[in-house]
Amino acid sequence: MTFTPLRSKSRNLYPWFATRRDLFQPERSPKKTTTWGIIAGLMAVLALLIYLNPEATVELLGGRVRSGLAIAGAFALPPVVFVVSIVMIIIGARRWRIRDGGVLTNPIIHGVSAAFPLEPVLEAIRAGRSEGDTIVAGLSAMQKAVADDRLLTIWASDEDRIMYVGVLRVDGDAIWIDAEPFRVDGDRYFDAAELDAAARRRAVTG
Repeated sequence: MTFTPLRSKSRNLYPWFATRRDLFQPERSPKKTTTWGIIAGLMAVLALLIYLNPEATVELLGGRVRSGLAIAGAFALPPVVFVVSIVMIIIGARRWRIRDGGVLTNPIIHGVSAAFPLEPVLEAIRAGRSEGDTIVAGLSAMQKAVADDRLLTIWASDEDRIMYVGVLRVDGDAIWIDAEPFRVDGDRYFDAAELDAAARRRAVTG
């Protein structure tokens, strides 16, 4: 089965997750939803107070002549922040989980140049836990050769002991997923954050 490259608006695997509803399901992060909901509520109350008491707002800011820009900002900013908060509740609070399983987190994302030998790193990750030393060495090399042409991104659910590994290609303002991400699970699964931390220490000391 051939894979059709996907264009992403952000540096994650969300567009691919959306094509595989048999594997993944979207939901809203309760924490992010609550945070943006509180901000939206505060901005709504602030806007109401300002618009119901315009003269008091003007006087509080020092009068029309002395504080023109501040007054304009006071009247315009709360509605703008309110709208942004609603948008973030709808879009920014979204996350994905394994269908009937745990939430996917993103413990690793590293960028390298197009010339960086990324395939050996991917093969070591595909092999999994048994190649831990090779994975650490590869991640360490990536951290020493930071660029922005290709991005290695790993999404993992520790609860399910499953991770999905993908490569994003940056082409100007466009971000592409050229090849289907692969899965590492079962006995091959490893703690990506732990190995990445070990790679970071090696990059600093080595």
